[in-house]
Amino acid sequence: MKTKIKTLNASCLCKGIDMKIKGDFRPVINCHCIQCTKTHGNFAAYTSVLEENITYKSKNTLKWFASSKKAKRGFCNKCGASVFFKRYGSKTISISAGLLKNPTKLKTVLHIYTSNKRDYYEISDNLPKHKKYT
Repeated sequence: MKTKIKTLNASCLCKGIDMKIKGDFRPVINCHCIQCTKTHGNFAAYTSVLEENITYKSKNTLKWFASSKKAKRGFCNKCGASVFFKRYGSKTISISAGLLKNPTKLKTVLHIYTSNKRDYYEISDNLPKHKKYT
């Protein structure tokens, strides 16, 4: 299920990474995996688009970290914002939903890696919960 949106703007806190994104956005998925909690400081909320739909106004502070054999994570080396999650070989890229300028018209639809969730919070909504990403 994709949300049809014409264009959204997104940036990190310092605007070292500033972009315009056109196309269809995947609904937001909350990820509770160990890597997301370590890079975001809590669970992560991601949407996803075709990478070719991103036009950068600025990306001079964008750096990549090979977080596993399957994927890398993009972040701002100035303000520290966690920006992207990208599986190697995929045409899509996940974008931290908090970087998008309102209104996004996106909806959160799912929680993944819930078995890794931290003990200091509860998932109290009625959205589907999965132990993995299916």
